[in-house]
Amino acid sequence: MAGRSKTYEAALARLNAYIKQEKLRVSMVRKAILEKVCLFKQPFTAEQLIEACADEFISDATIYNALNLFVAAQILQAVKRQRGRTAVEYELTFGSHSKIQIVCLECGRVTNVREKVLEEQIKEYKYYNFTPYRISMTLYGVCKHCRKPKREQ
Repeated sequence: MAGRSKTYEAALARLNAYIKQEKLRVSMVRKAILEKVCLFKQPFTAEQLIEACADEFISDATIYNALNLFVAAQILQAVKRQRGRTAVEYELTFGSHSKIQIVCLECGRVTNVREKVLEEQIKEYKYYNFTPYRISMTLYGVCKHCRKPKREQ
């Protein structure tokens, strides 16, 4: 169908290959959920995906099962974040560059940055029986907005 993103098409190809390999059945609902997943530009929670799929009338259980399938198919990566409470966030595992996420512990703001020098240094390092393809790092701290002193009222 015209208008679908390259990210969705690549994710769908990976999903179809995984479904064939594992002898699972093809599902239009999974494809609809995958399309919603590919619209997220930042890491997202299951609750955010459930909200995004509200118009589709898809059960929460189906969405959670699809998320687990997408993780198993290596379309998504599940990452535990500590922002007031522990939450699992999902992000696409391909089609994106290596990145560093900067997370504010005060407000929860997430900023993605690309640090090419660090990326090259890590790729040059010789890992025993391992070849890195993509780097994902999370730094926790306090953003400039939360560091500003509060005005006395």
